[in-house]
Order: sequence, then C-alpha cells, then structure tokens
Amino acid sequence: MITPITAEIIREYFESVAEEIIKTMVRASVSPIFNEAHDCSAGVFSYDGKQVGLVSRGDAVPVHIYACLTSVEACIRFFRGDLNDGDVILACDPFFGGTHIGDYTIILPVFCNNKPVFFASVRAHMLDVGGPVPGGLNAEAEEVWQEGFRFPPVKVFEKGERRRDVWDLLKANNRLPDIAIADINAMIGACKIGEERIRAVVDKYGLATVQEGVQYTFDYSEKKFRNAIAQWPKGAYTGRSLLDQDFRGNENINVDVCIEVKEGEVVVDFSGSHAQSPGVINSVVGNTISYVYGCFSAVCPDVPINSGFFRPIRVVLPEGSVVNPNSPAAAGYATICIGCTIGEAVMQALGKIVPERVGTTSIDLSMLWTHGEDPRTKNFFISYDYHASPISSGGTYGVDGWGGWSALFCALQLASVEMTEIQYPFLYLEGEYTTDSAAAGQWRGAPAYSMKRMAYQTDSPIYLNIWVQGARHTLQGYCGGQDGVGNYAVVHYDSEQARTVTDVAFLEPSERGDILFFQSCGGGGWGDPLKRDPAAVLADVENDYVSIEGAESAYGVVIDPISHTVDETATQQVRAARTNGK
Repeated sequence: MITPITAEIIREYFESVAEEIIKTMVRASVSPIFNEAHDCSAGVFSYDGKQVGLVSRGDAVPVHIYACLTSVEACIRFFRGDLNDGDVILACDPFFGGTHIGDYTIILPVFCNNKPVFFASVRAHMLDVGGPVPGGLNAEAEEVWQEGFRFPPVKVFEKGERRRDVWDLLKANNRLPDIAIADINAMIGACKIGEERIRAVVDKYGLATVQEGVQYTFDYSEKKFRNAIAQWPKGAYTGRSLLDQDFRGNENINVDVCIEVKEGEVVVDFSGSHAQSPGVINSVVGNTISYVYGCFSAVCPDVPINSGFFRPIRVVLPEGSVVNPNSPAAAGYATICIGCTIGEAVMQALGKIVPERVGTTSIDLSMLWTHGEDPRTKNFFISYDYHASPISSGGTYGVDGWGGWSALFCALQLASVEMTEIQYPFLYLEGEYTTDSAAAGQWRGAPAYSMKRMAYQTDSPIYLNIWVQGARHTLQGYCGGQDGVGNYAVVHYDSEQARTVTDVAFLEPSERGDILFFQSCGGGGWGDPLKRDPAAVLADVENDYVSIEGAESAYGVVIDPISHTVDETATQQVRAARTNGK
C-alpha cells in the first residue's frame, strides 16, 4: 500500500510535468496568441480502462483543461481497440469532444504494458480554423458547419508515422497554413516531452505504484471536498445571469441554476435556462461542465484540483438548451458567452452558500480580430488583440480586483504593445485605467481599461471583426457589491463616421489613420461600498482610480480637496444618512 508521502511526491511530479508541457508549447510556438498571450493549456490524464481522470494541469485556463476530459474520453471511444503507441490525435469538433472549433486539442496516449494508461494533452486557440471568416468567428453562423473546419478525433501521427493526408487536409483548410502547422508541431512536441517525463516516473516507481498514487490523490481531493461541502448549509440555492443578446436578434438570454447542497455532494441543475440559440453562443456539455468545475475550484482553493475533486458534483443539463444544445447548433463563442454567463450564475448561487469566497469568474466579451495585408511584407495576416479585453477581475472578501483577468482566466497574459506594433500594422495611442469605473464594494473591482489603436502604415483596408457583450448586463457584483460599468467599442473614433458598437461590427473596414476605441470593464465589487475602509478610498483617489467626487458618491467618503485627507466627521454623517435611508 502506497504511503501518503510517496503519493504526494507522485502528485507533485505530475504537476511539474503538466507545467513543463505548457512551458514547452509556449516557447516553441510561433503565434503571439501562444508565445505572448498564452491562450493555451496543458494537462495529464489517466485511464484505468473504465474512466478518464484529470491528474494535473499546468498554468492552465480552467475552461480549456477541464473540458479536455471530454476530448480524451471522445478519443478513447472513437479509437477503442485502435489506439497504438506512437499515435497522436487532434480534435476540435464541439459535438465530438471539443468546446468550440477554435480550440484545437492534441492528445498523445502514453502506453505501458501495451495499454494506454496516461495521456498528455495541449489545448490551444488557433489563429485560424478555416470557415467563411478569417479567425473563424462568423457572426452570421447559425450552424456549426459555418464556423470553421471540424476535426472529430483524427490521428495526425499513427504508430509514430506522420499521416501526410491529414496534414495536407489541415493546411488546405487554414488561411495561415505554415503558422498553423508550426503551432501544432509545438503542441505535439510539448506532449512528447510530457510522455518522456511520464515514462520516467513509471520507470522509477513502477506502473502499479504510480497508478496507486494517482488514485490516492483522487481519493484525497474527493474526501477533502466532501468534507468542505459537509460544512455548507444544506438546501437549494439559485442563481441567474443574463447575456445581452445572441447576435441573431434575441436578447436577455438567461442561464438559471439551482445548487442543492446535500450531505457530502452538490447537484447543479440548469433547468429553466434559455433554449438553444440560432446564434454562436451555445455551450456544449464539456464547456458547461468546465465552468461549473471552475467555479467550485475557485471557492475551494485549499483542495488539489483533479478528477477526484469533481466526483461530488452532479450536473443536470436540460437537452436543447444554451447549456446543452443539440447538433448542429453554432457554438463559436461558447467558451466566453454563454460560458461566462454560466459561471456568473453558478457564482451567484455560491454567494448564498459561501459568500466570503465568491467573486467575478468571467471575462465577459470584448473582442477584436483583425485581418488584411501587411504593407511592409505584402503578406496576409490575422491578429487577435487581447488589449480589447484585458480587465475583468472583481473584488472578493479581503481583496480588491487586481487589475487583470478574473481567476478562471488569469493564466492568460497581455501581449506587449511594442511587440504587437512590430508584428502588425497597428499603432497604440492609449492603454490605461478609466477613473471612476471600478465597481464599488467593500472590496472594489478593477477599473475599466480603455484602449485606442490606429491603423498604421497600410494603403489597403484592414478588416475588424468586433464582438461586444456586457454593455447592458455587466459583470455582476457580489454580496452587495456593485456591478461592472460595461463594455463598448467605437469604430472610426473621433471622426464623422464614429459609431459605438455594443454587439457586433462584422468585418468593419479600417483605413490608414483610422482609430479604434475599446473599453473593457472590470469585474464586480464585493460587499457594501459604505463599509469600505476610508483609507483605501483615499489611496484610490491618490492613484486616480477614483475622483474626489466619486469617493463621496460611491463610498460616502468625504475627502478634502486641498489637504487630500479624509474628513472623518463628514464621512460618518454621509454614511449614516445613507444607511438610515436604505
């Protein structure tokens, strides 16, 4: 029987393996979407002949790697009896183990005793995936076939040999084939590093001991999570979140959830959620469950996250809804919307169970794809600009929003302005926080971020593919905290053609010198703003996050404009009057 110390050594080893896989992928890739922004995730999975389990994840976006469970399961089902040592599988079909077509998943089975017992995997958001629109995000799509080229599980290597037919198919269905192939090779190379490391630990301890260590880890996480649930108040708790629209004319798309806390387990029921949409917002099962897992993992930071943690969670998904659509529903933006709406609804319910542990779990949607001809090279380019949506973190108990993405997305990084200007014909004019935009709370959200970018050095139009949600239904506050201020974009900024975008600007042409503006809202606040420490409000004023007027209107804190000190007597009077007036 394995000792706890050996089991912990094996667990930590697998964590380092997953971390090395993703670091290898990032450093070997050629696209800024990976080597700078890190929009990719890696994990190690086990297979005992019956069930697939997530063993470890490396610097991962949870919505990526938790959903990879369904990818590995689909791979095993599809190739049952036909998986071989040396095989490498690619998948991206939302209805066959994927989440949306943009996320390619590479899966490499690791064989021991002639059986696949572990899998190394990388999931990454590709720069292009074919389909009608460069970048793969088609605002007019009503079916999955209109979103890009679908790959159900397919072998790109078979028994160690590259399948030329599949690679030619990949290149033929991508606008940037050389870049795509280079990035896929980086994913495969990273998984091969993972395979080497897995074989090393099996050689050291023996397969039986390693497998026993993995099961011990699963059982430990399960037990620890069930113990946490046992401390929660029993009962049923509801949450609701709304998406502005589905890009096809339907508004106020609701996600409803009821979390029933039982003895040592929870049932998460999405009955009552909106019917599946004709737009691109439908969330397939793997994507929906990944948000559920992500929210629970966020409120249980002291429990190791693996498939043992997921065992006490039972999810009920009504068929034909936005959280479990029927094929061939479009799902191109499901990983953000309606995915983040799912996360917000779950967090709202959890706020009634563990209020001191909840906070913004979403990034909302404020996105910008650009394509055209780079005048310096005369080459076609596609870019994805993370500066359109770099802020979403909200406040939580004891901590203000920290200024970047929320917890479930904070593995992402912001590509540098300087490198982006070298790589693409853009010039950034502004990138800064907006005063009086942080959602108020006892602990406030991060301020909104404003970005201005100019088309530069181009004699032919470049095309903007802009998507915005959260203009009306903004990122929610918790436990009395205020909601975020909302997202929007302005095309042809500061010109006679200026137009505000709060939904979608589909392939908007942009000429030389044209300026584009984006505001990315911060997350929600946590707790009553009138309970915020006046010293913290003063610090925000000094940092220009909050104006003197905003300090009084949002927090009831009166600051002397000459001495820049808190007028404690006036503050007490203002706060008392507002408290009594509630």
